[in-house]
Amino acid sequence: MARGETAAQRFLRLNGYQGTFREVPVPKDRKTSALEMAEAGGLDPARLFKTLIVEADDGKLAVAIVPASRDLDRKALAREIGAKRIDLAAKEKAVKTTGYQMGACSPLGQKKKLPTFLDASAEGFETIYVSGGAFGLELEIAPGELLKATEGRLAPIA
Repeated sequence: MARGETAAQRFLRLNGYQGTFREVPVPKDRKTSALEMAEAGGLDPARLFKTLIVEADDGKLAVAIVPASRDLDRKALAREIGAKRIDLAAKEKAVKTTGYQMGACSPLGQKKKLPTFLDASAEGFETIYVSGGAFGLELEIAPGELLKATEGRLAPIA
């Protein structure tokens, strides 16, 4: 089934960043975890990164990009942000702020620019995969290119 251009695809095209989009065959009728997505696409779970929208105790939002094979270290991210604690943002708030549905949130092309943190493990790979902005669409991109595109920071947050 053909889909229109996602905000992430448009962002890359309009801003001249380099990356490759690819479809990952996943069942559309159920919730698929990042690990299941990696398996379905034949991708190394350490190279497939999930995009999480988090909220600090002061109400400010941020983006955390961590490997599918690991969990977000909330205390480490709170230190990076300068907050006492962080939690995952409420679904409605995340969807409204980013313009993306849960499970298809790309770090690129979000409605509102948020501080972005990429787990330091990304440095160990020439390219990583992040959501392309639609369920089953992944973007292969160099970590440095992703950091430039998001104006993000590398940090040990997983």
